[in-house]
Amino acid sequence: MNPETTYTRIERSLFKDKADAARTLSPRELEIKTRMMLCVSRLMDNPMLEDAELVNFLLHGCAGQAEPVGKSQAYRDLAMIRRLVGNIQLAAKSWYRYMIVEGAKRAYEVAIANNDAKGAAAALDKLGKYTRCDKEDDTFDYSKMLPPNFEPTDDVTLLDGLEPVDNLEEKRRQLRTFFKGEAEEASIIENEELTIKNDDGDTAESPEEVLQPDATPADGHLGAR
Repeated sequence: MNPETTYTRIERSLFKDKADAARTLSPRELEIKTRMMLCVSRLMDNPMLEDAELVNFLLHGCAGQAEPVGKSQAYRDLAMIRRLVGNIQLAAKSWYRYMIVEGAKRAYEVAIANNDAKGAAAALDKLGKYTRCDKEDDTFDYSKMLPPNFEPTDDVTLLDGLEPVDNLEEKRRQLRTFFKGEAEEASIIENEELTIKNDDGDTAESPEEVLQPDATPADGHLGAR
């Protein structure tokens, strides 16, 4: 198993508070974590920030919020920071989408600040078209849904908690012998005439007689039960 790297440990503790992170990170790693969070925050505020500016930010202690570092450490920090946010030049589309949306929002703010109604409308138009706010939401294409592809297997270790049985055939033979010895010959019971007693203890002539309600008394009135 590969040993954990500094980056891996810091990434796992990135959103923990200082007390929790201190349980798994060394003092040096805590300092790196602080610098990474400050730089990521700065990149989120300014997605077009150049590497040179970010290195300079690290060299000067992140505007006084962290300890200054040397140039070599600054570039090591930069490599880890880029792994977190993705290299802008090779970023995924989601990062570019974020940049475009943020740019359009800032263009709108500048236009409003300068009382530029046309500029504000143009920024909103670009923002609306880019985010497809002028179109109906795409319906899900159910034809692209694929059923699960199950592959039959006799490997029980694929199920959690199950282990293969050694000498399986021998175990089966032992179980068959055991249960065969425990089995008892079933005795056949001949059909016997069913005797049914009524409420008075007398033998009923038929099952239907038991189910009949009480007979009506001679005086014609039903007795209370």
